[in-house]
Amino acid sequence: MNEQLSGELLHYPKLSLYAFHLCHDMALAEGERVEDADVLWQGFEELGKSLKIPALKICRQWLKIPEHQGTEPFRELLSEKIDRCLSFHFPPVAGKSDTPRRNGEFYAVQLHDTYVADLTFRYPGMVPVAELTHLNPEGRLLPDRISASIGQTLLLFAKPVIPEESPSPDTLRNLADRCKKALLTQAQTPFDPSYLAQGQLLGSPIFEYDNDAENPAQSCHILIWLDCHPDTAQLEDSGDYYHTLMDLLCYRSKIRFSYHQARTRYRDCRQLYHELETLMEALQTLPEDTAEKLTVLQDFLLKINPQAFSYARHIRDIEDQRTTIITNLKNYTTKLEELTNIAGKQELSFLQAFSYECRSKFLGQIHTELNYLRPGQALFGHCIATMRGIVEVEQAKMNHNQQQTNQDLQDQIQAVGVGIATGAIVASTSGLMMETWTLPKPSQGMKPLHPFLIALAASAFCSWGAWKLMKWRISIQRK
Repeated sequence: MNEQLSGELLHYPKLSLYAFHLCHDMALAEGERVEDADVLWQGFEELGKSLKIPALKICRQWLKIPEHQGTEPFRELLSEKIDRCLSFHFPPVAGKSDTPRRNGEFYAVQLHDTYVADLTFRYPGMVPVAELTHLNPEGRLLPDRISASIGQTLLLFAKPVIPEESPSPDTLRNLADRCKKALLTQAQTPFDPSYLAQGQLLGSPIFEYDNDAENPAQSCHILIWLDCHPDTAQLEDSGDYYHTLMDLLCYRSKIRFSYHQARTRYRDCRQLYHELETLMEALQTLPEDTAEKLTVLQDFLLKINPQAFSYARHIRDIEDQRTTIITNLKNYTTKLEELTNIAGKQELSFLQAFSYECRSKFLGQIHTELNYLRPGQALFGHCIATMRGIVEVEQAKMNHNQQQTNQDLQDQIQAVGVGIATGAIVASTSGLMMETWTLPKPSQGMKPLHPFLIALAASAFCSWGAWKLMKWRISIQRK
């Protein structure tokens, strides 16, 4: 069978890139766009330059985006002058005169807070499977080349030329694998999305591939839709499914983006928690000197307070992302029901599987991580309270010691004052030293002491009494 498939052709293959880019953020003022809101359009113009498609390299001139425009449930962004859709042709390929000339369309809308771009490249005739690589020239429609902040999906729609009237599921699966491989042949980054599941859309088989990358910038999601039913082409051309499928893929990307944001914040919290544990270990080895200890603790507090704030903010962000996932999951489920009820046979269990993954894996993981992180938030609070308590105790000790030192100093000053006063008294009696005085004769009995000695003794007694009285009064005042 593989040999028979080696020369297969595809009728009218078209590759559509659905790129999703955030344009508004609830953290910003109403009507204010995110800083990189125009990056997506700039990327498409760069793509137009590199592929030498004049219309695409000036696509922004057809965008009608108000300067201060808030979120919109649905708004077409291209001018009415081009009927809301920009059509273009690729330049001829040298040496490929027998290959149909590629053409394409560019369409853009705003869904709530997200820009959605649909860039479609197509062949108007029949081409071999290998030619699909030129619908993704040099891998330029892959995530590493398209700066879509929320993510993207590549959808290939083609009618296979197969000898069998009713090809087996294995035959179609092998063909889908080969189409995926051809689309990735020129990729600069080695993307290799794995087969996930298959279903039916508008009566024809559709195959899903994904590399299961958490980061939207690295996520490669591809759908291969093979027109194998007589009614599929007409139903597809009517476009009844188009906006519903585009919305569904947008909500899918927003869910995965929110999960990635939540996981990023979780890792940030883990890093902060690790730094907190390091600080707590340092508390066991504080310096003995009170002044040094206070300096270290104050440095710790200056560092840990912003960390505690960041930790709490990250937890809030995780909770916000969980709410966003729940909201977009409801929207995804609604669009899936609408897609199921569109005319034609649908078997979309592979899309339903994403809902199950969202509930069991994404929301379950976030719930577990929040339960893990919340005790850490309390630990930050306890650590800060402990440090502040130690600072207060050590500061009180230091103040007490300083007060005692000041009191001793005051006492010394007062003692010196008393000494000076005593010296002054002595100095005032120095004139008595020149008074005449003779030793008493035996017949005279006991003679009074020299006047200077009497004055000196009286001065010393008065100074001592004054010092004792002052000390008593100081002690009374301090009590």
